[in-house]
Amino acid sequence: MTVRKSLAVLAAAFGLNLAVTGAVFAAPSPQAEAAYERGVAAQRSGDMEAAVTEWQEAAVEGHVGAAWILANLYDKGVGGVSQSDAKTYDYLLLAARGGQPAAAVRLGEIYLQGNERIGLKRNYAQALKSFEAGALAQRGDAQYYVSVMHRNGWGTSVDRTESLRWLLLSANKRYAPAFAELGRIHMEGEGVAQARVDGWGYLLLANRFGTPEQRAVPDELMAKYEGWMKPGEKDKARDMADAWIASHGGA
Repeated sequence: MTVRKSLAVLAAAFGLNLAVTGAVFAAPSPQAEAAYERGVAAQRSGDMEAAVTEWQEAAVEGHVGAAWILANLYDKGVGGVSQSDAKTYDYLLLAARGGQPAAAVRLGEIYLQGNERIGLKRNYAQALKSFEAGALAQRGDAQYYVSVMHRNGWGTSVDRTESLRWLLLSANKRYAPAFAELGRIHMEGEGVAQARVDGWGYLLLANRFGTPEQRAVPDELMAKYEGWMKPGEKDKARDMADAWIASHGGA
């Protein structure tokens, strides 16, 4: 069973997000691969204790898939393990260093906030480095975070042009928070020329591509800007959103 296929099976079993979009895994050693496969076999037979033990061996030997699985298990406290921020962090490090961009993004989020429970202080420089690793692997969420870092001058100097560049790249991946931020800055004229039609159109796209949780932000912004829109501008914004979708591969 391939790493990607086994991750999909485990994700379904434990309700985890084990996506490997953009991941380029280094080939594991034969020992690491053997331990990983023993873990998969143990999990399929219902012996999670043995599975975790085998995956721990595989992760230490450099198996990225095993490290990514363990990071998620310890993060949620599922699969027979107790929740542990420390172990989550350790396995995220192993997975990110091995080429898992989703792990790099998760690490960036930890560095961005810090974690007092494991004695980790906020570190903007490390957060930016982690987000850049994910961004270069073409992850929309990572590109959005890089935009945020440049906009706020976190771990780098304030650079609105660079922030906008990464924001547009993220939006091209249909990442809803990027559309919401594009909507906000165009409505406000923050770093760009004020453009209500474009701003409203981006908010429509944020709603279109967002998860139920992500839609809360564009909904709030649309309520705020409702009175700013002039007659006919919402129709033009809908046309703009439809044109964007058509020019980016359709619905």
